[in-house]
Amino acid sequence: MSSQPTATPDNAPVPGASVSASHRRHQPDLWKAVGWTMVSVLAFTATAIAGRSCRDHLTPMNMVFYRNFISLVILLAAFRWLGISLSSLTSVQPWMQWGRALLHFCGQWTWMTALLMIPLIELMAIEFTFPLLVALLAPLLLGEQLTRTRILGALLGFAGTLVILFAPYLQKATGIAAPAFNSGTLFAMACAVFFALNLIGSRYLMRRDGPLTLLLFMTVNHSILAFVLGFSSMKMPPAQVVPWVLVLGIASLAAHFALARALLYADAVVVAPLDFVRVPLMVIAGVLLYNEPVQALALVGTLLVIGGNGINIWGEHKTKQAR
Repeated sequence: MSSQPTATPDNAPVPGASVSASHRRHQPDLWKAVGWTMVSVLAFTATAIAGRSCRDHLTPMNMVFYRNFISLVILLAAFRWLGISLSSLTSVQPWMQWGRALLHFCGQWTWMTALLMIPLIELMAIEFTFPLLVALLAPLLLGEQLTRTRILGALLGFAGTLVILFAPYLQKATGIAAPAFNSGTLFAMACAVFFALNLIGSRYLMRRDGPLTLLLFMTVNHSILAFVLGFSSMKMPPAQVVPWVLVLGIASLAAHFALARALLYADAVVVAPLDFVRVPLMVIAGVLLYNEPVQALALVGTLLVIGGNGINIWGEHKTKQAR
């Protein structure tokens, strides 16, 4: 770590302090965490739409490569423009950074693969079992407090997600039917596990490293791995999908930066359930972009998601006032 004063968009210059040291000065701030999480929700939604638009032209590994390579190019250009040296973004825990990046790479690849194999709303619903995993694992791995309000918020969001997932089947006149269980379902379940571990790892690393350090390690790791593993199928994207590939890279970078910022201001147990808002957003996107029908029960599920997040935010706000 550099011991020189460092000025970056996410660090105030602190004489004689390292980048990671300045990050430890961030105080919990619920509304900043909510704001940054909502930015990440919108950006992740754009990422999903862009990935779906590229599915007929690129393999999942191709998309992982272009998504991260574009993000890396943008990062390096921004660092140069802002005068941020790479030496100021080194980590005091590099092996943990590479390990977290590897977990996220696995999650990103399994998510992209599932995106091409199962309906968008089914992928979202299965993926969003991960906040419950975070709620269960964060107290064990990070020592975060698991309050009744946090549990209730996570359970309501999870219940709403299940209602959205099963709504088309519950409303069939022929009776209740389960979604088809295939390899795409397995990939979606795997990505939920990887994303939960990634979020917990990010929160742990944010105690000593900053968001830009996480992004740098992630984009370098993902670009190299995706290029090597997908070299045999690597190809240039056709002209008609180049704009979507650019959206894929830009939105992904914005989403991960915003999520990392959110984790500076709140526990992983708080941030993860907020991400449930992405599920009803994908329902809206499905209606507007893919002419998917709206089920009445899906609206009920959306209300449960919003209600769970409202309870979570209210509980955190009351806790903050009581301190």
